[in-house]
Amino acid sequence: MPSTRARPRPGAHDQEGPMPSTSPDAPGSGAPGTPHPPVLALLRTSLPTLPPQLQRLAVLALESPAEVGRMTITEYAERAGASAASVTRLCRTLGIERFTTLRTELVLAAERPAAGGGPRVTGDITAETPLPELIASLGVLSTGSIEETSRMLDPAEVATIVQALGDARQVFATGAGSAHVVAVSLEHKLRSLGIPATTFHDPPSAVIGLAAARPGDVFVAVSETGTASETVPQLAEAKRRGCLTVLITRLSSSPAAEIADHVLLAVQDRAPLRVGTLTSRIAEMYLADVLASGVVVRHHERSLEALSSVEEALERYW
Repeated sequence: MPSTRARPRPGAHDQEGPMPSTSPDAPGSGAPGTPHPPVLALLRTSLPTLPPQLQRLAVLALESPAEVGRMTITEYAERAGASAASVTRLCRTLGIERFTTLRTELVLAAERPAAGGGPRVTGDITAETPLPELIASLGVLSTGSIEETSRMLDPAEVATIVQALGDARQVFATGAGSAHVVAVSLEHKLRSLGIPATTFHDPPSAVIGLAAARPGDVFVAVSETGTASETVPQLAEAKRRGCLTVLITRLSSSPAAEIADHVLLAVQDRAPLRVGTLTSRIAEMYLADVLASGVVVRHHERSLEALSSVEEALERYW
């Protein structure tokens, strides 16, 4: 099945000129009432895979969105040490048709934190970080991560995935390292809904287990970057067996993302000292909740019956 995830749209000629209206319904920003993925989240998820000139442009936009929102395309390119053509390529990479639309989205993104009245939270951890400040900062970042992740979701794509999960004879899930926790959580949720699900921790076990896969089954891989060598063979084998493949990841572009039928982006804070095992998996857990809850919506009567059976069994012993 071909991927239905968003692809960059053909770009229009970028233009300089007056700052466009910041109304969500401004021309070039999409149909009225259509939600847009948050531009800063798009920049963050694309940043590690961008070429150097586009990376410099993305970093500048992330660090100073309001300032970039007031620049012409020439000023923006010169400030980042790039070319105007690179600005156009960045827009197309983000799926944004023109630079004026990017400026509008950056201005709106800069205004949102200001509307909250609080200081900018970075999540940086230093030897002098007070524990109360750390607790509060992580709470704000976790909430923001889930909010941005939810805005990145395409409801039609989610509907396709949850329908496939509900109809699957078997669901397979995998995640390396701490991502395994997310895969196990999804497995438990689906099993409680009466859907046979299995989780694999290591690549050989996954490939062996997928030998039992049949067309119509679903394979869900959780990989922070989508570049891990073990994720690609598992996705490839699942597709070879006719499975619908889903990747939950932080990066919009990766070897695994090129293989998967569907890519769900988990927006994560990437402060300097929050890497590896310190990186929160809360956005990925949120996506697991979305998929399981979506199954309840699409297969409501069966799901309620399964949940009632689970509750009855648990009450019998605890």
